[in-house]
Amino acid sequence: MKKVESLREVSEWANLNKDILELIFNKLDVMDITMGASRVCISWFLASHNRTLWNTVDLTNLQKLDVSRIFNFKDKERPIFFYKHPVDHKQGRTNLLTKIISRFFLDFFEVEGSISLMNLLVEISKLSRMAPKNLFFNFNSYIQENGLKFAAEKMPNIEKLALPIWSYQNEKSLRFSFSQWKNLKTLIIAHEHSFTPSFDFKAVGESCSSLTNLKYLGRLEEYTCRDIVCYLRSLKRLSLRCSLVSSTAVYRLINGLPNLTILNVSHCKNPYDYFLPIAKSIDNYVITAATQKLEKFITCPHDCMICKDRCRYSLSYLAEVWRNDEIKELEF
Repeated sequence: MKKVESLREVSEWANLNKDILELIFNKLDVMDITMGASRVCISWFLASHNRTLWNTVDLTNLQKLDVSRIFNFKDKERPIFFYKHPVDHKQGRTNLLTKIISRFFLDFFEVEGSISLMNLLVEISKLSRMAPKNLFFNFNSYIQENGLKFAAEKMPNIEKLALPIWSYQNEKSLRFSFSQWKNLKTLIIAHEHSFTPSFDFKAVGESCSSLTNLKYLGRLEEYTCRDIVCYLRSLKRLSLRCSLVSSTAVYRLINGLPNLTILNVSHCKNPYDYFLPIAKSIDNYVITAATQKLEKFITCPHDCMICKDRCRYSLSYLAEVWRNDEIKELEF
């Protein structure tokens, strides 16, 4: 009897009006579609292949945080972050636990097991085919070389890409991946310089001639600045929002990028003094260069509350705000 009722329920769901079915699917996230809705029945499976559903593969919300638990650190209570929908590789979970506390971000992360990021990408590719134009990883995802290469091979038409902070790639894997993304126009990078190697901008510049928008979130070292100027000559819009950056680096970017029109340094701080906002330390010659060349130079007011609050620069805070930007092309 229960089996008959179950079959009847499946039949009712399978016969839903196409317009209603489309409305339902548009309300679902990536995990809901790949691991749930696409497996209800054959009609839902076919509906899950609709190209309009896969214009954007948004993985940013898969790891929602639960901060209800705390631990004591140096006589202070600190939150423990549990991921509600963890999507990570086992090795990534192990490595993340070794990164409990960075030098200036006092956050503790615990990641519980679930589907691996690689397996999720496989499931997504079965449904999306080559439709995706936007690919956004979760800020805290751990993406390995094979994961990025697989995404590039199966989703070659990506125009806007957001890479996570725990991204471990060698030169070979980056060269292959970006060689597939020749239509890439916008690149968002979160980088933790203490634990991850420097990003290979040469691999990007050699293949992505259409790249005009870049957002870099992290510590902008001199060699990173040099690579951006050397290999990303077509950049028009650059955001360093919430990064650690010096006046010298800002000046080099303004003068070194011939096509740069908009530069965002809002909420940036001096890499040698985390309590000193860039807005208060930027030299006059930088202001002059920006005024003469750029259409827009975005900075903070001197009384910016975000810049005054050091806790706002924890990894947990950056994970919440990295999707925001004063440059609309770099929002996602």
